[in-house]
Amino acid sequence: MKRTIFFIFLTLVLVLTTLMPGAALAKNNKFKHGSVYQDFTGAGLIYVTYMPDPVIKNKIWRYEGEIVEGFLAECDWDLLAGTAFWSEHDSIVRVDEQGNAHGVMKGDFSLVRPDGSGSLDGTFTGIIMGNLFTGDISDSGVWVGTGGTGVFEGVKAFGKWSAQLSIGPIPGTDIYTLIGPVSWEGKYKLPADPPSGKKSWKFNKPNKPLKPWKVTRTKR
Repeated sequence: MKRTIFFIFLTLVLVLTTLMPGAALAKNNKFKHGSVYQDFTGAGLIYVTYMPDPVIKNKIWRYEGEIVEGFLAECDWDLLAGTAFWSEHDSIVRVDEQGNAHGVMKGDFSLVRPDGSGSLDGTFTGIIMGNLFTGDISDSGVWVGTGGTGVFEGVKAFGKWSAQLSIGPIPGTDIYTLIGPVSWEGKYKLPADPPSGKKSWKFNKPNKPLKPWKVTRTKR
């Protein structure tokens, strides 16, 4: 009986000894290309630079082609730190007589590195809540990367976002619009083979004019 127990113990030791180098190697490879998804969080500032006139039918307001720009001031995923943000989306909201709004949005986004070495592109959806007359808006939703250029080539990423907007000036201008902090977080996985670095990407924004935010108040 004792020999049997000793044999089982010895077998377990040998098995564990064999597995330990593999486990340690997997741990050391955690942040290498082709590894598992890694978590990240980031924060910045966004602001509306083009607000189309809504198509209004009863209490339903539809917007097409709204443009939001900004930047991620900080992010613990190094590739996204300092990136410029650009997005275009359509939305539909229900607005009551006091301006209280509740709706949804869907659009495309790009996060562009300031040195022109690449962009992460994708789609996003969100929920809109707030008051269109006062300009106090709370947005939140999810996003998914659909492609990338340069250093983002082959990167897979997805996550969630949120923003708290109010009326204020775009930094460095006297243009008042919806503006506020944004959080951008999620998971990413680098490609199995690092990008060559030979490709660069130049960011070209659509030629749409800035349009100041207009506050319309109803008479009580």
